[in-house]
Formats: sequence, C-alpha cells, structure tokens
Amino acid sequence: DPIQLQFQTGNEETRCFVALIGYLEGKGIIVSNPIIDGNLMLVREGQHFVARFFSGKSAYAFSTSARRVTSAPYPHIHLEYPKEVRGLVVRAAPRSRINIICHATGEDSRGHACVARDISMGGALIAAGAKIGDVGGPLTLKFRIKIGEDEHTLTLPCTIRSMNAARATAEEKPTLLHGLSFDDMSSQDKLVISALLYQNVISAQESEQ
Repeated sequence: DPIQLQFQTGNEETRCFVALIGYLEGKGIIVSNPIIDGNLMLVREGQHFVARFFSGKSAYAFSTSARRVTSAPYPHIHLEYPKEVRGLVVRAAPRSRINIICHATGEDSRGHACVARDISMGGALIAAGAKIGDVGGPLTLKFRIKIGEDEHTLTLPCTIRSMNAARATAEEKPTLLHGLSFDDMSSQDKLVISALLYQNVISAQESEQ
C-alpha cells in the first residue's frame, strides 16, 4: 500500500509516495525509500514527516520520523511507530472520477481510443465510440497517469462486465460505457492505482477547505 510522506526541503514542502513494506506494532514501520525523478531522495536519520494513507473509505495521517535509513539489502527506511493516528471518513466510495485518454484492445486485436470516466482498485468505467467487445470477454487497457511529478504507464488485462449506452447531449457523439474489472494486477500496478485514488481524495478535501 502507498504512504504519502510530507516533509520540508529548504523552505518548501515536498510530498512523495513510498510503499509500505511492513511494521511491528509499537516498534516501527518499514517503507521504501522515496524516489523523485527516477533518483533516490536523500533522507536523513531523525528527519520528521507527516505520513498519510488511504484505506477503505477513510484517510489517515500521523507524525513520524526516520529512525534508520539504510541501503542494505535494498534502500528502505525505518520510521518511528506513531503514538497517534488521525482518521477522516471519506464520504464517497473508494472510486475516483477521472478523465484519462486510454487505448483499449479487444479480443479481436483491434485497437480503440477511449476515455476512462472513473477508476477503483477493482476496475474502471470507459467510454468509447463503438463496441469494443462482448460482456464477459477480455480487454487490454493501456493508459498513463501522473502521481506527483512521476508519470506511469499501465497496461492492464481486464474483463468486460457491463455495457450501456451513455446519454448523449447535442454537443456529444453517442458513446458506449464499458464497465471493466481488472485481472491479475501486479503489485506495482496496485501501488500506482492506490496512489492515484489517495491523491484524488486529498485534492478533493483540500479544494473543499
């Protein structure tokens, strides 16, 4: 699962995502080293953070610091176990509205341009100008998303679960909505989508304040 770390770099606040590796209750939390622009970020022992994460329908935050920073056997950080965790219930379901241009390939190997309308950990809703495949059939969805300053390209095997005609306005062409479920997602793909959901939840909360 992704955890967002917020800390000071000079006079600016920097936010980046790390992956939760594990924890021991009351002792500490182990996370991956943050990466910015493809490079490992320098983290000092004793450096303080505000950590945030998203789980289910709630967003959580806690204060912590780096107790140990090491590169053996791989770069990771031991964080202080939080004394207190603050939680906020998110009213919306863990499904995020998006507007991302995608490329979908159906069972007949034909490519289709489409737009992802929303996304969750389990699937997505895409709009296309024509039928891409049959309900129950396979589909491959490829798209790019931006998390913080990093761009990720995902290629996800899917199954078409539903198909409905969208309501068209005078300015819009008729479209077909395809409800998809994601199949056999890698741990990296799950991390990226979780980070996207969390990023959108935090952005929505900040815009309301």
